Amino acid sequence: MTKRLLAFFSIGLFIFILDILFEDLNDDKNIVVFDSELVGLINNWTEQVGRKPSKEELNGIINQLVDEEILYREALSLGLDKNDIIIKRRLAQKIGFLKQEQIAAPSESQIEEYYLFNQSNYSLPTQYTFTQIYFSREKDGKERAVSALKNWQLNKEQPYGDPFLLGKNYSSKSSKEIERTFGEIFSIDLKTLERNVWSGPLESSYGFHLVLIASIEEERTPQYNTLKSAIISDLMAKRKDDSFKSYLEDLRSQYTIQVNKELIN
Repeated sequence: MTKRLLAFFSIGLFIFILDILFEDLNDDKNIVVFDSELVGLINNWTEQVGRKPSKEELNGIINQLVDEEILYREALSLGLDKNDIIIKRRLAQKIGFLKQEQIAAPSESQIEEYYLFNQSNYSLPTQYTFTQIYFSREKDGKERAVSALKNWQLNKEQPYGDPFLLGKNYSSKSSKEIERTFGEIFSIDLKTLERNVWSGPLESSYGFHLVLIASIEEERTPQYNTLKSAIISDLMAKRKDDSFKSYLEDLRSQYTIQVNKELIN
């Protein structure tokens, strides 16, 4: 009796396993295009093209999606996902994005607190608005600049120089922006000039310049309400980064890391 029960049990277990295997095989060959996925693809198409796809174009979108899914499954069945550094990085990035998206929006008090602790990061540097007249180094630029300045001082005649491709007038430029355009020496010397008078010549990486400073806007911090959207963006980025670092540290504690020390010493 016991042998019969054991035989029936074995046969039943065998049938049950076969049923699961066939069901998995059937599921593996069954592709479901979910509404949310298709709607997302249609929205992306509409944003890029500027209109909704036609019936023929929609069929093409679906066919491409199906082809990608088929090739993806075939690649998995061949083990092509194993030991592929690109796939590893993509999956690592994806789980990172998913983890960061779980961060809740900050409250008003948290935004204000973050602003108070990081107020210096939002200050605007001193900005200069000025006009420059360029004198080419290859054409006795320094001597001509000095002569033009003296002529302005004596006769108030507008100085004229050589053509300059980067322009004549500059509005609300910081010292760093000026340095990137004209060089460090020019940027430093500019800070010593008086306003509303032609001065110079100042040397740049291009040649020599007479400069008229129209205005100087001292370093300042914009109002909180003006900066609020930028503050929220920065705070969310920091909270996401901190949260992911904490999440990764917690995961690391669950793993044992083995490295061949001979290769890194």
